[in-house]
Amino acid sequence: MFILLSGFCVQLGHHTLRRGAQVFGAGALVTAVTLLFMPEDRVIFGVLTLLGSAMLLTGLLEKPLRRIPPAAGFAISAALFALTRNVSVGYLGFGSLRLWLPQTLYVNYVTAYFCFYPWWFYSTDYFALLPWLFLFWAGYFLYDVVGRQRMEPLRRSICPPLGWLGRHSLLLYLLHQPVIYGVLLVVFRVLGG
Repeated sequence: MFILLSGFCVQLGHHTLRRGAQVFGAGALVTAVTLLFMPEDRVIFGVLTLLGSAMLLTGLLEKPLRRIPPAAGFAISAALFALTRNVSVGYLGFGSLRLWLPQTLYVNYVTAYFCFYPWWFYSTDYFALLPWLFLFWAGYFLYDVVGRQRMEPLRRSICPPLGWLGRHSLLLYLLHQPVIYGVLLVVFRVLGG
């Protein structure tokens, strides 16, 4: 749901490429910090990397995406999501209709970015480009299916504190885990740990 809503909300803002680069950079920062300080809990290709990649691709492909009728774009994106949902376990398909993929696709970190991860790959937060890009695009097209006119009230802040939270969601997302970790560390030390 989070990824679908992220795709939906991309049209509420401006500068998709710039925001995509910021989110992708935040994902790279999370990867670097976890590799340095928590290598056993490393995050490689986490949700921020996915969302940044999806925003960058959407920004780069915005003109061709805008030519697709919204209902068709939503249906095609949803179907492609369903079709690629099991790529990580080795096949394309729905239910018992399966097209098994060659294991030679599953070789390294580059292929893992696309969802073809080798047996030795590990990440505590992993969202590959496939199938999640298609779910993001389903949300992107859903915005126009619902209708821009109906979404206009979302552009105005009815509750300024919630509007502020929405405008600073990336910063809040990046801070929430270190803050929670710090609070828990203090609590456990005070309670006798």
